[in-house]
Amino acid sequence: MSEEDGGATGSDATPPEAGSPHLSEYVVCGCCGTPATGGPILVIGGLAICRGCVSMAADLYAGRPISRPIPDRPGWLGGWPDPEGLAAADPAALQAELDLLDQIGAPAARFRTGAEAALGGADAERVATALGFPPRHRHRDPVTFGEGLTVIAVSWGADPYNREEAPDFGLYLDARWAPPWPHDHVDWPDFSVPPDPSAAAAALTALLDRARTGQRVEIGCLGGHGRTGTALAWLAVLSGRSPSEAVEWVRANYCEQAVETDDQASFIAALHP
Repeated sequence: MSEEDGGATGSDATPPEAGSPHLSEYVVCGCCGTPATGGPILVIGGLAICRGCVSMAADLYAGRPISRPIPDRPGWLGGWPDPEGLAAADPAALQAELDLLDQIGAPAARFRTGAEAALGGADAERVATALGFPPRHRHRDPVTFGEGLTVIAVSWGADPYNREEAPDFGLYLDARWAPPWPHDHVDWPDFSVPPDPSAAAAALTALLDRARTGQRVEIGCLGGHGRTGTALAWLAVLSGRSPSEAVEWVRANYCEQAVETDDQASFIAALHP
């Protein structure tokens, strides 16, 4: 997962697109307040804890001297508000604590908004709107790698197999795809690269061979950005483009959100032309 410095963490932060790997940039450790952009952080159900606080908890559990100071959080007595501590707290420190609590509680507040919309009968698109996510876009986009060499890039949707013209063959990077036309799958974890590059290369080469014979072929994952974008960059390399240029080429000729993680971009850059 790529983590970019400077991500907003407050409750008024602009939320990322649903399903984005960068959701972790919008949470802070509930113990020390470290933002996700400050280092590895575990997020489960909107509750977050950073690696340092996990280590501290492990030290306390094992009866070892703790490896870092316990965070100084004004106005608290353990896990409960302390009246004397609140009354004696420095006003600036107390305001900073309130701001931090807003940040810590932001994911839960957003979840409540989405859950209430869902309980009211909203579908996924309306829930996303209630959460403030930007509108999702779907892909059914032809990408041309050379004269007569076109592959259609697709994303998953509410009706994923609805086509004006069905493809002759589809290569899919997520097991949820099970269309009625001939197809194959490549093992490719979300937000990652294929664990078996040789098998993936063979499948992508075969897809290009089908396209060269005039078949209508398509490729897709779920969102159509990370895995699909990386596969399109790989197809560009297989079609003769330089690995160092392939990612930017796909972003310019397909979608600017293509190739989501640093690992995916590095994987393409390391390919042999």
